[in-house]
Amino acid sequence: MSSRPDLRWLLPGFVAVALVCRLPITSLPPALATISRELRLTPTLAGLTTTLPLVCFGLFAFVTPFLVARWGTERTLLAATALTTAGVVVRSLPTTPTFYLGTIALGLGIAVMNVVLPAVVRSRFPDQVPQRMSLYTVCMISGASAAAAATAPLLQHGLSWSWTLAIWTLPLTAALVMWGFATREVTRHPTGGHVAAPQPPTGMAHVVRRPRTWWTAAFMGLQSLCFYLPLTWLPAILRSHGVSPATAGVMLGVYMGLGIPGSFLGPRMATHRRATGVLAAFFAAYALGVVALLGSAATALLGVVVMGFGQGAGIAIALTFIAQQRDPHDVPAVSAFAQGTGFLLAAVGPVTAGAVYQATGSWTVPVLLILAVALAQAASGLVLSRPAPACGAYPG
Repeated sequence: MSSRPDLRWLLPGFVAVALVCRLPITSLPPALATISRELRLTPTLAGLTTTLPLVCFGLFAFVTPFLVARWGTERTLLAATALTTAGVVVRSLPTTPTFYLGTIALGLGIAVMNVVLPAVVRSRFPDQVPQRMSLYTVCMISGASAAAAATAPLLQHGLSWSWTLAIWTLPLTAALVMWGFATREVTRHPTGGHVAAPQPPTGMAHVVRRPRTWWTAAFMGLQSLCFYLPLTWLPAILRSHGVSPATAGVMLGVYMGLGIPGSFLGPRMATHRRATGVLAAFFAAYALGVVALLGSAATALLGVVVMGFGQGAGIAIALTFIAQQRDPHDVPAVSAFAQGTGFLLAAVGPVTAGAVYQATGSWTVPVLLILAVALAQAASGLVLSRPAPACGAYPG
C-alpha cells in the first residue's frame, strides 16, 4: 500500500479497478450464442461484438495522453470507469441498437483504463513495477475469468442474457466508488505516496522515434490477437469437438483463470537476466497448446489449459514492456501508442475468424491463424527480451 496514511485508498482502489477492467468483455462470449439467436446476428456480426471494443481500444488509446495532461491520471481513470459502467448498462438493454451502442461505450471506457493503469503503476510504485504489474494482471485475469465462468450457469438457471450482462454493473459500481475515494485523496495530497512532482506526460512524437516502441506495439497487438481470438471463439471450437455448451463455457472460465499463475510469472520472465531463453521456452509451449486444438476433444481441452497459462503471461509481459521506461512520464505515451496500434491490429482477428468459419464451415483455418499469430508474437517478444539502454532494467 502507499507509504502515507493519507493515501490509504490508492492500492485498494487500484485493485478494484483492475478486477473489473475486463469484466464487460469476458462476460459476453458464453452468452453470445443466445444473444445471436435472439437478436438474429450472423457469425460475422457476432464477431463484431469483440472487434468493436478492440477498435475502440485502439483509436481512443491515442486520445488518452491528452486527457491525462488535462485532468490528471486519477481523474481520467475515474471518468473511464464511469463510462464503462454506463456502457454495460446500455448494452444489457434487449435491443440490437442499444446492444452495439453500449458495446462501443464500454470499449471507449476500457480503452482509457488500459492506457492509464500502467501509468498509475509506474508513477505511484516506481520501485515495485514487476510486483505491481503482477498484481494488476492477476486482478484483471481473476475478474475476467470469474465473469466468463459465471455467465453460462446464470443463463442455464433461467436468467435472460440481458439481466446476466447487467449483473456486472454491481462490481463496476463498487470499483467506481473505491477509485473515487482514491482520486479524492490524491487530489488533496498530490505529492503523496511514491509520486514525483507533477509534470506533463511525454508527447507521442518523442516516443515513436524509438524502434523499441514499435516492437512493443507489435508485441501488444499480437498477444492481444492471441487472447481475443480464443476468447471469442473457444466455446464454439470446443463445441465442434462435441463438448457440451455448459462445459465449453466453464472451460472458457478455466482458460481465463489459468492466466493467474501465468500473470504472476510474466513480469519476472520479461525482466529475468536470461529473459531470451525463458521467453523462447514459454512461446514454444504456447504454440503447442494452439496445435492441440486441432486434435480430439481431449487434446483440445489440454490445449485450452496450456493457452490459459500463456495468455496470462502474455499480457503481463506486454504490460511490463510498456511500464519499463526509465522516465515514468514516458509511460502514458508509450502505453497509448503500443495499446492503440496493438489493439487496432487485434481488432481484425475475431471478425476475420468468424467470416472464415462462415465461409468454410470448419474451425481448422481459424486455429491455424491463431498459430501464425503466436509465432509472430514469439518473434517480437524475443526482440524485446534484449535489454535496451533507453529502458530501465529490473532484477529478475
